[in-house]
Amino acid sequence: MEILQALLLIILEMLFVTVSLMLLYNQRNIIGKTPFFMTVGLLQLSLHLVAGIGGRLEIMPDFAFDVSTISLHLPLLGVFLLVYITEGTLEAQRFVIGVLAVFGAYLYVSEVTRIICNWPGMVLETGVAANALDLLLGNSRRSMGFFILFQMVELLVAPAVFTALNKERKPGFFAILGAFLAADIATLPLRFLPEEWRGNLWVAADSTLLARVGGSLLMTFLLWLYFTLIERDVKNDARGAFDLLFAFFGGYGRSKELEASLAEWTNRYQLVLENAGEAILMLTPGGRIIDANIAAENNMGGGRKLAGERIWTFLRVSQPSGFIPGGVPESPVAFTGHVREEGGTERIFSCSISPVQFRRKTLLVLIGRDITEEQKLAAEKAQLAEQLVHSQRIESLGMLAGGIAHDFNNYIHAILGHVDVITYMHEQKPEVQAHLQKIAAIAEQAGKLTSQLLGFARKGKYQVTALDIPETVQNCFTLLAPQTRKGLILKLDTTDFLPKVKGDKIQIQQVLLNLLLNAADAVQNNTGEMCVDVILRLGTQVDFPLLPFPAPGKIDPSHYLCITVADNGEGMSPEVCRRIFEPFFTTKPVGKGTGMGLAMVYGTVSNHHGWVQVNSEEGVGTEFHVFLPVFEEEGNEDR
Repeated sequence: MEILQALLLIILEMLFVTVSLMLLYNQRNIIGKTPFFMTVGLLQLSLHLVAGIGGRLEIMPDFAFDVSTISLHLPLLGVFLLVYITEGTLEAQRFVIGVLAVFGAYLYVSEVTRIICNWPGMVLETGVAANALDLLLGNSRRSMGFFILFQMVELLVAPAVFTALNKERKPGFFAILGAFLAADIATLPLRFLPEEWRGNLWVAADSTLLARVGGSLLMTFLLWLYFTLIERDVKNDARGAFDLLFAFFGGYGRSKELEASLAEWTNRYQLVLENAGEAILMLTPGGRIIDANIAAENNMGGGRKLAGERIWTFLRVSQPSGFIPGGVPESPVAFTGHVREEGGTERIFSCSISPVQFRRKTLLVLIGRDITEEQKLAAEKAQLAEQLVHSQRIESLGMLAGGIAHDFNNYIHAILGHVDVITYMHEQKPEVQAHLQKIAAIAEQAGKLTSQLLGFARKGKYQVTALDIPETVQNCFTLLAPQTRKGLILKLDTTDFLPKVKGDKIQIQQVLLNLLLNAADAVQNNTGEMCVDVILRLGTQVDFPLLPFPAPGKIDPSHYLCITVADNGEGMSPEVCRRIFEPFFTTKPVGKGTGMGLAMVYGTVSNHHGWVQVNSEEGVGTEFHVFLPVFEEEGNEDR
């Protein structure tokens, strides 16, 4: 009965040690590998101490076995196989080096301690305690050399046999059992060495071997159960049967060199990622930020730490291409993201999000490139291209209009000349005289139209003088008053000491009258106030970007005066705005507009080395901004 209880205690000890090490190893990704290897080291130390005691369980006179080889040695071999199967050759190689290190440390400490205990003058130099300690350390030291040789054979044979037998990724029961049995068989010749070489570890090879086979069956079952229920993902590095042997005897230094090189490259990649220009973030499937590089925190987070935040709370997705924020895509997905900053400005990012597997968990890697400036430049480029096309179309129409107007003007002068000849050289009846007068009036109106065409074509003659624009605007208000609808409010907003403008007084006045008449027509259907404002200011005082063509951004705003004619009328659509300066284009009913007013404005202002900008919104109103060069002294004037 006592023997059965002792055997049961040995089995329970082996189960406790093995299961504890397995559970500790399973948590290696959370607590690290250090606690596991420290526990293995303590197990190795305990194994030497128990072996030094020489404890054996004698079931019958010819059947006895060493307790340490079952309760401690087999769990040590089992966790070594566990490390080799899951982590690979390099980790198994470290395991072997650790066993040798523990052996050397124990050998040194035990020998020094034994010497000290026998040193004259020591309190324990005599007595039962001293004799027991000397016996323990002496026996363990004598058997240690043989025991470490025995253990090294097991640690090299077991993984080689397992690799040869295991043909699948998942460890099989018989492959594990074969590794244990091969280790037992490989060490069998060592059991027959003389006792002075092997110590008192095994009194009978057959009984110890039989006990180890039974223990190996139990260890095989525990390992197979562990791989079946817990550690299902096993590292597959295509290792061969003798890789550990070759690596241990020929490549440990090389492996350490490769490990150091790998650590160096890891640090380099970490440095590159942290200082990359693109925002790089690692996310959980729900969108919580695990890690973010410097660019992500500066560009997306406004300089704050992003770890722990939910990215979809501040990154708005547009053009998702099937991606739903908070979901996990099956493959990399590209989308455009928008981040609104504290000041109200918005940054635009070209993003891609990809699923990755990390430690058997699915994570998301998001990479975002700030394209705010690119989008802005693209919009400006498109606007400039549109302006170029518009300018080229206007230039072509100007050349055509100029040629037609010049010839047409000659014909009108010829018609008027013949009407005068008929009137003065021949007496006509009153009816005929009335028709001649009508021909002359129509010809005069046609002459005004040709003058407008010549103005649009920049071929009109003008005389440059220094114009007082506030005075010119007041004169236009006076001329406009009889033609405006009752209730129209004309307002002039100007400042003192405005510079004068260089230009032709008649043509600039005609430009202002055309703009004021259009503004008055635009507000005539208003049910509320009808307001037309004229604002005079320097180019440096405007609050919108200057877009002179063909050289935007290459002018000095202080050399220009801005005349703004604004109304609160019906406004214009973008399509209408693009065509308003084309000759004969008009939105007015037939008979109420020729479509030449704004064309003349465009040509006249361009001929004065200025430009016109339009800002209009349907239902809100329209603003025409006329920029004219200020008048300079005679020596500095540049026409």
